Amino acid sequence: MMNMTASKPAGWGEARVAEKRARTNRRRVALAVVTIAVVLGFPFINGFLDGVRGGARHPAPEWVLDAMLIPLLLLAVLVSWRNWRDADEVQRLLAVQTWAVIGFSGFLLQAIVTIAAKYVTLSNPGYVAWLMSAAFGLGFYFIRRVRS
Repeated sequence: MMNMTASKPAGWGEARVAEKRARTNRRRVALAVVTIAVVLGFPFINGFLDGVRGGARHPAPEWVLDAMLIPLLLLAVLVSWRNWRDADEVQRLLAVQTWAVIGFSGFLLQAIVTIAAKYVTLSNPGYVAWLMSAAFGLGFYFIRRVRS
């Protein structure tokens, strides 16, 4: 009979899980730091440029503000993609249902708010409809999370 010995030391599975958890935590901390730096950095840069120019504060051109949103949107896509990969089928189902609520309510609210804007003063009806659909999606998500 052949003598069978383990080539890996005892506890290798727990060590592997602990290392994966440590990598995940490091990634989350790095992502949080980058997010905070991006969100807080844009107004700082704008104010710094105003100080360098001297004189009164000048609002940044619209294209600059739009360009500064691109890294923030890319960060949101990366976070969503990472969360999707780490989620199980129950969390993915909740995510798909939440996006469906946001999309369906946005579809309906766009028409309702556009009609209501004729009678109520709204500066940007599309933005109001978008915010309302996002609020419906968040409400749906939190209600489903509390119930489960």
